[in-house]
Amino acid sequence: MANRVFQEDIVSEVRHRASILEVVSEYVNLKKAGKNYKGLCPFHSEKTPSFMVNEEKQIFHCFGCGEGGDVFTFLMKIGQLTFPQALEALARRYGVKLTRREASKTQKEEMARRELLFQINQMASEYYHRLLTQKKEGEKGRKYLAQRGISEEIIQHYRLGYASERWEGLVEYLLEKKMPLERAWQLGLIFPKKKQENANQKKGWYDAFRNRIIFPIFDLHERVVGFGGRLIGEGLPKYINSSESEIYHKGEILYGLPEAKRYISEKDCVIIVEGYFDLLTLHQFGLKNSVATLGTALTPNHLYLLKRYTKNIILLFDPDQAGTQAALRTLPLFLEEGLVPKVVGLPHGEDPDTFIRKGKVSTFEKMLVEAPPLIEFFLHRLFKVYDPTSIDGKVKIAEEGLKLIQKIPEKIRRDFYLKLLAERLEVSESTLHEIISSLSKNRTGTSTPISQLPPMEQVPRAEEMLIRLLIHHPELIPMVSKEGILHEFENPLLKRLGLALEDIYRENERMDLPEVLGRMEKDLSERLRKYVFEEVGIERNQLEKVLKDCVQKIHQRKLKREGKALLKRIQEMEKKQEAEGLEALLFRRQEMAKRERSLQK
Repeated sequence: MANRVFQEDIVSEVRHRASILEVVSEYVNLKKAGKNYKGLCPFHSEKTPSFMVNEEKQIFHCFGCGEGGDVFTFLMKIGQLTFPQALEALARRYGVKLTRREASKTQKEEMARRELLFQINQMASEYYHRLLTQKKEGEKGRKYLAQRGISEEIIQHYRLGYASERWEGLVEYLLEKKMPLERAWQLGLIFPKKKQENANQKKGWYDAFRNRIIFPIFDLHERVVGFGGRLIGEGLPKYINSSESEIYHKGEILYGLPEAKRYISEKDCVIIVEGYFDLLTLHQFGLKNSVATLGTALTPNHLYLLKRYTKNIILLFDPDQAGTQAALRTLPLFLEEGLVPKVVGLPHGEDPDTFIRKGKVSTFEKMLVEAPPLIEFFLHRLFKVYDPTSIDGKVKIAEEGLKLIQKIPEKIRRDFYLKLLAERLEVSESTLHEIISSLSKNRTGTSTPISQLPPMEQVPRAEEMLIRLLIHHPELIPMVSKEGILHEFENPLLKRLGLALEDIYRENERMDLPEVLGRMEKDLSERLRKYVFEEVGIERNQLEKVLKDCVQKIHQRKLKREGKALLKRIQEMEKKQEAEGLEALLFRRQEMAKRERSLQK
């Protein structure tokens, strides 16, 4: 199916059957807001929700970054899918049988390339899993997992695998399946051998993963995008991940999220751990609202991903110096995203895997409930790092503490920590308020808050209201067409938008907004989406009256514009003492004045 494109009637059927609210809710935590649903935008960083979904009209729009569209647009952007892939996914979900026609050569090549990468990863995953669960050479892997206490259910559910000590096991398997090895190289599954006897010799390859437990890494669509490997026995590196590729970006993927996302939303909380085994153990013992990073520090993209499901985050870290520093380094990142994470530090020498397997699940759950905010942990540590009895120590504590406190989004929480810091430093709150005010004024390089962005250009209110009426009540379009009022619009963008709506309604005798959006230029579709989420708030029996008022005001504005232009020409002719044609202009001005008075009546 990847090499096909689809007829418009099929696209339309899928669009009508699909529920944008259902689809978006899998990625964004939405709350009812009047006739709409609101949440934090998954496409940009924001602290105040500006992402809206309208279930009735089946569209979404973000008032912060301007992204918007229909259910196809959302799925394509959130999952980095092509249109055919998004269509196929929705068709399967909502039971629509697809009929297809041939795609262009370029479309085929692009879709086939990405599809092949996923296919190679899937084959590699099946190869590793079969070695672990069915082959004799996988015995070493099975014993290791048994020693770690990993259940058979977890092995099957997360498709764990084993890479043997052979240098060319996967290479031979992919050759057998007639897969292009250069593509497997791009995915970091194999590497070319460096030494070749002569230039004409066929390039040799060897496996990237050997003697390792294999963890397939899935994206939110449950496609294999990469792999992690844990060495069995001694040696370095203990863990390796497949290299980044066209389909795999470590800073955008969290291990276990496809399984965890439902539980994160249900519990309104997520636990972040560092390792594969930590994650699997948590899931095995019922703590399924947990995810793991992939050998990298937390990134803004990770936080954007998690904010779709919850704002309540608990970090688990190793209690040694390196683990503590790693946790503290994430704090500014969280605060800048409007998040205040909590933190759990396990006893020295323990990690979630070992701690829970000692039968301390209830103790662990209690630690989660009582977890302190990371910022409190940070402030407590400052008093250990610097001497709070010396002036220099107090200054250092104040400087570093205030740099973080000023990033806390909620004023009440910020004031609380200011008061706490002032009490512990034995200085006045007003002094710290003065310092934090000066810090805020001196901050540079920060993005302008959405609320402070320049407003949309001024537009005639009557024109804007008329367009909003047409969007929310398309049955009024024939009446507007009869008046021909759209051609008198002063604002060029609104004029284009109105004429586009008129053309589409005339063509289809109806107004399907998701379909309309797909046919409009970007500036028109963005303005259209904005108006969809701004209800006109007019009773149905008042619609025609409001419409006539708008039409009258637009006529009046047009007459005034023409009148000003005419007066200017008359004044120029009088100044130049040009009598020829002046009488005709004066007559036109009198007629225009009569029309203005008639409209006012």
